[in-house]
Amino acid sequence: MNNKLWSNLKALGKLKQNGHKVGKLRFKSSKNHYKTLEYNQSGFKIKDNKLYLSKIGEIPIKLHRKIKGEIKGVIIKKESTGKWFAFFQVEEEPKPLPKTNKVVGIDLGIDGYTIDSDGNKFENPKFIDKTLDKIKKVQKNLSKKIKGSNNYKKTKLKLIKVYDKLNNQKNDFLHKLSRYYINNYDKIVLEDLKIKSMIENRKGQKTLNRHILDSSWKKFINLLLYI
Repeated sequence: MNNKLWSNLKALGKLKQNGHKVGKLRFKSSKNHYKTLEYNQSGFKIKDNKLYLSKIGEIPIKLHRKIKGEIKGVIIKKESTGKWFAFFQVEEEPKPLPKTNKVVGIDLGIDGYTIDSDGNKFENPKFIDKTLDKIKKVQKNLSKKIKGSNNYKKTKLKLIKVYDKLNNQKNDFLHKLSRYYINNYDKIVLEDLKIKSMIENRKGQKTLNRHILDSSWKKFINLLLYI
């Protein structure tokens, strides 16, 4: 946190030196402001599936994958579900994937999420359809609770967890699918989608628009570019 603070102060100082009018840093306080902790270079270590944090102590952790490379920092973050996660910043020499000398064109759709020029079709799992009834049920229960009450908070947390599971399912699908194309092709060609126009042209078609938004095509494309 101190690293971010000093970085912001230096940035403001440079802007001021260059003749720009700048304000002052303000600390925005809230009852939940301790949601992120950051350790840079020191103050932490990992041993036997335990994370040691300076001034906090040892915390049992579950590693989702083996950490590769030299750990340079760790960010501890509390999600809206109440769960805490540790994000490790590592330095690793990138290894290029072996050449495949293959090119593929991809069409993105609603039922077939991807249909490519090699004849492969990956179905759209449409996780939102499987979750919608549960979302509506929890939302209905939430509307009956007194805002600010313990029951309201518990029901709201339940709704957050439903959405969190939905997002995790979508992200898992998108990461695995993008990784498939990255591993198997050197060049990937996609159509230029105008998602906003697609929705505007289908006003009144709630189910179709819901599927368009739920498909997260933009995120899938960004994953292909990122990887």
